[in-house]
Amino acid sequence: MKKKMFIALAGVAVLTAGCGSSATTTEGTTKESKLTLEQVFDKAVERQQEIKSLKATTTMTQAMEMNDGTETIKMNSSADMSMEIVIDPMQFFIDGTMSMTDDASGETLDMPLKMYMTAEDGFYMYESTSQSWLKLPSDLYDTMLEQAGMQADATEQLKMLQKYVTDFTFEQSDSDYILTLNADGEQFTQLIKDQLASTMPNLEEDISSQFDQMTFDDSMYKLIIDKETFDTKEIVMDMILSMEVEGAAVKLDQKSTTTYKEINTISNIEIPQDVLDNAIEN
Repeated sequence: MKKKMFIALAGVAVLTAGCGSSATTTEGTTKESKLTLEQVFDKAVERQQEIKSLKATTTMTQAMEMNDGTETIKMNSSADMSMEIVIDPMQFFIDGTMSMTDDASGETLDMPLKMYMTAEDGFYMYESTSQSWLKLPSDLYDTMLEQAGMQADATEQLKMLQKYVTDFTFEQSDSDYILTLNADGEQFTQLIKDQLASTMPNLEEDISSQFDQMTFDDSMYKLIIDKETFDTKEIVMDMILSMEVEGAAVKLDQKSTTTYKEINTISNIEIPQDVLDNAIEN
């Protein structure tokens, strides 16, 4: 169940849309732009098509509460990851740590997360228990390649989200445009369902049906765009998700921040030779 829930949540990756008036200024702003949200959105889409590589860091915290009517189980988790990605041909490297804390005992389990993927060599993941590298099956590699490509090229996702144009607030500082969505449950649920359908078109039926049962409350989504380059600099998401799984009520409170940097500075990603030589076929 946890694996399926993780897959569904992992597909939740969103970029934002545009509106019809210029941005309000934040305190201390001296350089005011007259561009409308629609114009900023269009320029962000254009810029997205020019991106060949990037680096990103993500921090996430998640509090889970599960109640089956007789007892309540609480579990807190966090993640801190860095990523390098080259879009064509698709290559990436992920390095970070995921931590889980048992609320009752206070015990924390840290799990290193390290993965390489290139079109030439395949998909490799570090397995911390055995302290060895695994080479994953080609069918899983193909799935990851498809999803990574869709996530890297957000053009279609941005266009899809234009229907939420009137729901965003639009602000500016001297250096950035700030787009914020404070969505109600039904609105946010539909937005993420649309996004998931776009980025993960081949979901297993049982995972898809679980996602249909999810509701979102008190959700916020923020996108920060550079005023000069129209690069996406930061994505912030804060959401509360509720669903029922096998008769138990599950509530997730998740906060994440992803920061993008060094756009178009990476030419290729090489998998270390010792990983290629010693990886175990899985």
